Amino acid sequence: MSKLVTGAIVLASAILIGGTALTASASNSDIPPAPPRPEWVKPDGSVDKSKIPDSFPVMGSDGKPVLDENGNEVRERNDFHPDAPSGRSGDEGRVKKRWVEVDENGNKVEVAEVEPVSPVGQ
Repeated sequence: MSKLVTGAIVLASAILIGGTALTASASNSDIPPAPPRPEWVKPDGSVDKSKIPDSFPVMGSDGKPVLDENGNEVRERNDFHPDAPSGRSGDEGRVKKRWVEVDENGNKVEVAEVEPVSPVGQ
């Protein structure tokens, strides 16, 4: 079990270090500005469901809206209306121990030791 946890920590650290290196290597001119916050997302990050549109424009690889043969904007219906998060993932019942460690670069890494589960039908 400890090999699995150690492997997960090493993998998470490698991802964090790689992401930091990529971020550090890009200059500010290479990074496009962040898109504006949608009107249905509040400043605290919560969602106002009453303001979520019924459809969204389909965007092309050039970042511009896709148009149909008549020149109309192609839109995708929104059938997904997110609920507020209800806590952590489904591992809560199996967590034996949870702690936070700080790696050699000062990154905080959350570690959870969980009971293993057999796949269904085995």
